[in-house]
Amino acid sequence: MKLTGPNRGSRLKNAILASFFAPAHDVVQTLERFSERDWRRALYWLDMNGLALYLLDHLTRIGIKECLPTSILNGMQLNYEQNRERTCDLFTEAVALSHAFTKENVSFALLKGVTLPPEAVPNSAARFQMDIDILVRESDAIAARRVVLGFGYVPETIKKSEWAFTTGTNQPMSINSLYRVRPQRMVELHLLAAGDEDSASGFGDRLTRSQLRRIQNVELPVLSLADIFVQQAIHIFKHLCSENTRAAWLLEYWRHVEARSGDLSFWTETRAIAEREPGSEVAIGAVTQLASELFGQAVPQELSCWPLDRVPRTVCLWNELYGRRILLADPPGNKFYLFLHRQFAAEAEKPQSRWYRALLPFHWWPAKVTRGHVGECLGARLTRYRIEAAHLVTRLRFHMRTSIPFMLESRRWKRLTEAAR
Repeated sequence: MKLTGPNRGSRLKNAILASFFAPAHDVVQTLERFSERDWRRALYWLDMNGLALYLLDHLTRIGIKECLPTSILNGMQLNYEQNRERTCDLFTEAVALSHAFTKENVSFALLKGVTLPPEAVPNSAARFQMDIDILVRESDAIAARRVVLGFGYVPETIKKSEWAFTTGTNQPMSINSLYRVRPQRMVELHLLAAGDEDSASGFGDRLTRSQLRRIQNVELPVLSLADIFVQQAIHIFKHLCSENTRAAWLLEYWRHVEARSGDLSFWTETRAIAEREPGSEVAIGAVTQLASELFGQAVPQELSCWPLDRVPRTVCLWNELYGRRILLADPPGNKFYLFLHRQFAAEAEKPQSRWYRALLPFHWWPAKVTRGHVGECLGARLTRYRIEAAHLVTRLRFHMRTSIPFMLESRRWKRLTEAAR
């Protein structure tokens, strides 16, 4: 029996999340109740949250992919083959950059996506990855920059500890080319300051603890296994405090937790690292709470007390009230993340001012989504202007649509948090 009613979109999204841990028979019965039209409406949410290919891979492995409508299944399979090629292309680039860094005697370690298999990502071809992240020492930043520029990249954004570089045509990503190999690429250098090294305790820093790991038959420098887990949690929590979060990141995290269940030495090392990394215990606890609520209630014994007891009551309340709503919202989402951001804004910032700027940014012009180049013709320039104007309108619509619900909800949030303290 097909589901009807205005909430069938949310029901399908919840059913998709449940399909990653529910018995196969229950998954078939649930997913077959939704029409092809329901699935088409959910495709954009699936793609933007990085779940579409994970869902296909999971249903294929448990032998029930035919429960998807035929046209949806065919489209996902085509995207999977395109993404397999795209993933191989990104990995080849990461290997080439690694060899160049090694040749220049730059101390580095690859981060995030490429280092997550197999614990968090059993099948890397199903993962949607957009860039290459590399950790280098601040003292090696200039040499690392020189290496990246040698590959044809140009500086995009330079922050204190993150330098982003791009290459190729700078056109906004289209949903139709989401999984294809694209000429545009991005590399992010994450700078490790000298002060981050805990030399007094002999524990070292993340790069000191890094190790060589064989990935797709290539030995590459990556963080230690425990550092990968800690940084994964910090990355997700950072995005929960901002506008952009992917449900796939929570799924990867939960798979990582399950893969390490029972590994006492791993959790001992993880705790030792987290106790030295500011904010990481709260991040691990909060992300564990939300991931377990989405993908299974059974928290492994190693995480049942620490770090859950480090999570403030207001963060637990936010997870309960808004965590699922944030992840189920159609892109570009809503502004309920601001409740969490206000609590964890950097001390150097002015949290109240930043909060109002995000809520009503009338003075703010959106970041550019295109980039001009020397010798650009008039037609190309007009195309860029049209793209920028469309992006501006999209952002204005987002603020108009989400600011009023946020302001109405803020009264309730204030009342509940005061009671929770």
